[in-house]
Amino acid sequence: MSLLKKIQNYVKDYAEIIADMLQCDVEIADEDLVRIAGTGQYSENINELCKGIVYKNVFETKKSRILINPKEDELCEECSHKDTCTETLEMSAPIFYKDKVIGVIGLICFTEEDKKRLLKNMETYLKFTEKIGDFISGKVFELEEELEKKEIMGIMKQIINNYDKCVLVVDSEGKILDANDLALKELKIESGLGLAYQRINIIPKNEALFGKDIFSAEINREKYNLIGTLIPVTGFSSKEYKIFLFENFNFDKSKEISKNKYAANNIFLEDIISKSEKMSKLKEKIRKIAKTQSTVLITGESGTGKELIARAIHNCSDRAKQPFIAINCGAIPENLLESELFGYVKGAFSGASNEGRVGKFELANNGVIFLDEIGEMPFFLQVKLLRVLQERTIVRIGSNKLINLNIRVIAATNKNLLKLVKEGKFREDLYYRLNVIPLKVPALRERQEDILLLRDYLNTKYSKSLGSSKIVMDDDINEIFLKHSWPGNVRELENSVEFLLNMSDENGNIDEETREDLKRNLKSNSKYDDKILEKKVIEDDEIITLEESEKRLISKALRIYGSDTTGKNICAEKLGIGIATLYRKIEKYKL
Repeated sequence: MSLLKKIQNYVKDYAEIIADMLQCDVEIADEDLVRIAGTGQYSENINELCKGIVYKNVFETKKSRILINPKEDELCEECSHKDTCTETLEMSAPIFYKDKVIGVIGLICFTEEDKKRLLKNMETYLKFTEKIGDFISGKVFELEEELEKKEIMGIMKQIINNYDKCVLVVDSEGKILDANDLALKELKIESGLGLAYQRINIIPKNEALFGKDIFSAEINREKYNLIGTLIPVTGFSSKEYKIFLFENFNFDKSKEISKNKYAANNIFLEDIISKSEKMSKLKEKIRKIAKTQSTVLITGESGTGKELIARAIHNCSDRAKQPFIAINCGAIPENLLESELFGYVKGAFSGASNEGRVGKFELANNGVIFLDEIGEMPFFLQVKLLRVLQERTIVRIGSNKLINLNIRVIAATNKNLLKLVKEGKFREDLYYRLNVIPLKVPALRERQEDILLLRDYLNTKYSKSLGSSKIVMDDDINEIFLKHSWPGNVRELENSVEFLLNMSDENGNIDEETREDLKRNLKSNSKYDDKILEKKVIEDDEIITLEESEKRLISKALRIYGSDTTGKNICAEKLGIGIATLYRKIEKYKL
């Protein structure tokens, strides 16, 4: 499409202006000699090719041309319409754009009277026509500039839409002038004409995080916490604008969560390997409590899988798609634990990152925070944790702004918290805040029917990862596993299976020396010989029934001396009861 064709309506207006002022017919042709505008007898032939060769000459010479006697002019000698031409005068002026002729304005007279009138003021009329050509050229320039701007804006739009941050352009009154797709999506703004009616209130909070400023923003009665950069700019008309490059705070949280080594794994109840009655009851409890928001306190010996239980609760809950953030309160130095939990703002303390940091509580917002080894939490932090549990708010170190939280807290410990309370090492009010739903994970020795099941599962799992054959488990190896008390619980069981896999031959067979090594390893690990077990039952602050105490002693004796006839006779002798009584107790406790 020619340049004049693009502004055809404007060209037609100019043709009418010339015709009205000079009282003659006017036609304007483009570089293809197509009539773009015409008046008088030419008005019916718009968008058709112009006849004659005068316009061709104007394009070639880049000069105006006046034919006072068209039929007699030498230029007309070659014209095929010479004999039928009715023109008495023709005045043609080029239209320039960037030193190139892009069209011709033709003034045509068909009567001697009109001819005399134009000749009388020929120079004035020619200058006027050339000036109109300049106006048309100016309009082409405006069009080209506008198209170029649109093209640049289109390119810029593609760039900012592929930019991984939200981009917003607003005026001094908060009116949104432009936004990329990410910003529209994040702020729930409709694109198109509706954008012009949107206003946003952006307020700096005078805090920094990740090296960027924190802002609160409100649009359509929705409030957002955003981090980013607000850039003031001044337009050509001295108007002030702002470019806002930002991310929703949750975007950065998700990045931190993805980098967090404690990020949730997909652990479900079905992934907890067990068939014992105790574990079945525990799973049933988990199903009941998973959908609630109440705080959970998981207790159990080291290595029983307390974090596994916490993850199962999370993945069975309505928060399953939200973060699961775990932190080991005993693995982080006291002076760092506070900042790990609550985060801090820029310049909060000496040595603090200039970017600030999000704490684990904020990372866990809308999800679950798992506080492992809660019994190791320093006393001064227990007060702050109590406030979180009561008010569901935190304050970053170095800030005075309250941050609301929607989290579920799951804590775990292998210690007797009530004993710590008595010793003044754990707050009593915090204990009761945590112990809303108590869950006790049974030790492996208390669910003997799970030992071989778990061992076989681990045998399959680690043989694949080590690229070796599965261990051939014979009766002798089974007896070793069943007789051991497993003080290290599942973790110790894992180590034993991995040890055997590394020592087995290519077919998974275990030689006699390795069997003896396993026995020695397990014996050195064992903390539960008769005297220690009795002492534990007597001195442990855990209150258990006499029946439970009796059951544990009998179970321990059977594991040590065996459950065959000879072993049972020894058990009865060691326990100081008759063999018949022992059989009756075994039946009673389903041992």
